[in-house]
Amino acid sequence: MKDLKIGRHPALKIALASAVLTAIAGTILLKLLPIEISISSDTPNPVPVIKTTSSPAEAVSPSTIEKPDPSAIAAKQGNLRIRNRSDHAVRVALLARQPKDTTTKSGEPPKGFALPAHWDFAPQEGSDSGLLVALPNRSIRLKRGDVLVAFAQDGSQRYWGPFVVGETDRPDWNAQAGEWELVLDN
Repeated sequence: MKDLKIGRHPALKIALASAVLTAIAGTILLKLLPIEISISSDTPNPVPVIKTTSSPAEAVSPSTIEKPDPSAIAAKQGNLRIRNRSDHAVRVALLARQPKDTTTKSGEPPKGFALPAHWDFAPQEGSDSGLLVALPNRSIRLKRGDVLVAFAQDGSQRYWGPFVVGETDRPDWNAQAGEWELVLDN
């Protein structure tokens, strides 16, 4: 077999030079354009503010995800629609906040919360349009601070939540329907 010499093959010279230049350029770009991520909280129990910068020029005005306006969330009270898009039989539980002036009796939940409620869903039940949930003795109107959790009932140990209305990413507010929507995926 014939020995290849780089000096005699211009294509090899070009390929080697471009590989070296690409490596050098990549190293320089990584040093010039660092990416920084910071998570900060200024108030107790906040939704974190995530700030990212990818270049020194953007450090002056980083992109942020801000906590929603509490007064806007307080006005968003509505029914609860649940979509079980998972392959699990699930139970969804609600712990709703009470008005602050309620008193507790023995055997009742702690002050500030109503009696818990729950609903069971078969796998994929309500996956397309969702199901509005209700109780026989009282209406369900979610409001800021209500807590939702869901868990699989099939022994898979799958768990969703806890979701705090108006403080976590779920449930979602559907302004057109005037209701909260909780979507459970696999």
